[in-house]
Amino acid sequence: RDVSFTVPAGKQVAVMGPSGGGKSTLLYLLMRFYDPQEGAVSLDGVKLPEIQLLTLRDRITLVMQEPVIFSGTVAENIRYGRLDASDEEVRRAARDADLHNFIQTLPDGYETVVGERGMSLSGGQRQRLALAASLLSRPAVLLLDDTTSALDPATEHRVRETLNRLMQGRTCFVVTHRISTALASDLVIVLEDGRLTQFGTPDALRQQDGLFRRVYEQQTRESADVAADGIVNSE
Repeated sequence: RDVSFTVPAGKQVAVMGPSGGGKSTLLYLLMRFYDPQEGAVSLDGVKLPEIQLLTLRDRITLVMQEPVIFSGTVAENIRYGRLDASDEEVRRAARDADLHNFIQTLPDGYETVVGERGMSLSGGQRQRLALAASLLSRPAVLLLDDTTSALDPATEHRVRETLNRLMQGRTCFVVTHRISTALASDLVIVLEDGRLTQFGTPDALRQQDGLFRRVYEQQTRESADVAADGIVNSE
């Protein structure tokens, strides 16, 4: 309700807000998992229902917090991103997702079978596998639904570096609770109780009363406290 905004092509957008505020719903509307009851969502000026669904899903890709991994080989899981992709295209997507070197260490390389839901892989490896599948279609718009929140700090850092590289030149919506991600974005959307309460650049929102500034101040204090705890005095 009361949601209206325009994002220029190639911009990175952080989507923030409390749990249940509508962040994932926004991504699902962009994917046309369901359509709005009122209003419209447009891509390049064309309303989404006017775009063939297969074409839309080629142009917009969603990577979820808990990636969907199927029982099958590594190559088959990546190829779910585009079933007619060649072996070289599968390998290129794996390289883009910073996964190729790891795959080379597996017993059968790209033909190694991973268990259902990817239970034989670590959290970071599952995220990279899902990214590789998503990138195979070379999407113009990349949607990331809090993809690193369940990872340990070291793995999150590596995946985040990969994401930062992959998002260059693409229109990206990143659901996040981390102020560092929001500050690195071009624009920030704040959703609360299903409504858009703030929209603008990180610098502009930092000057406004609202959720963004509260989160910024809280996480800045927490970072300072952690840094202070790590100081060792010696005489």
